[in-house]
Amino acid sequence: LPHTEEVIPAVQPTCTETGLTEGKKCATCGESYQDGTDVEPEFIDYASQVKFNPNSGRVHAKVEVKSYIDGDTTHFIVTDGTKIGDESYIKARYLAINTPESTGVIEAWGKKASNYTKDQLKKATYIIIESDTATWDLDSTGGRYLLWVWYKTAEDTEYRNLNLEILQQGLAFGSNVSSNVYGEKALAALNQAK
Repeated sequence: LPHTEEVIPAVQPTCTETGLTEGKKCATCGESYQDGTDVEPEFIDYASQVKFNPNSGRVHAKVEVKSYIDGDTTHFIVTDGTKIGDESYIKARYLAINTPESTGVIEAWGKKASNYTKDQLKKATYIIIESDTATWDLDSTGGRYLLWVWYKTAEDTEYRNLNLEILQQGLAFGSNVSSNVYGEKALAALNQAK
């Protein structure tokens, strides 16, 4: 049987401008003409689009890492005097994400997700935990707090949302993604990763 190649049509500007050649921009719509090969989807950094707001009405506290558990769970020590529960440290369960397991049963990508979380927090000079509400909410087990984790490195001028970073890196499944304060961006990050 003869081999036939699939012909990929050129991506044309959306306007009526014609006669463009490879790499040229349309004067009307500003789009570049491309032949359709080597086109990568644009990566959008959703984690940088949300901003930590200390005046949001949601409770938050400055913390340091006590121990790294896995990609979506970290134990923190509160360093700003905020009282959260009766323990000497906080068991944080990250909101909107569910990473593959990396303790006990090891699931595919579990170690990668765990290492990513650890690497980001090790670079942090400041870490803030934030609830989704005006109270410190526990998960269904009653032992872990449901939290957003924000961090800043020495190079950063603003805090970054680690939950959204993990989603946009494709290292987590969504967990109640749209039912929280950053739901719109979390859902967009998850869909981009897919």
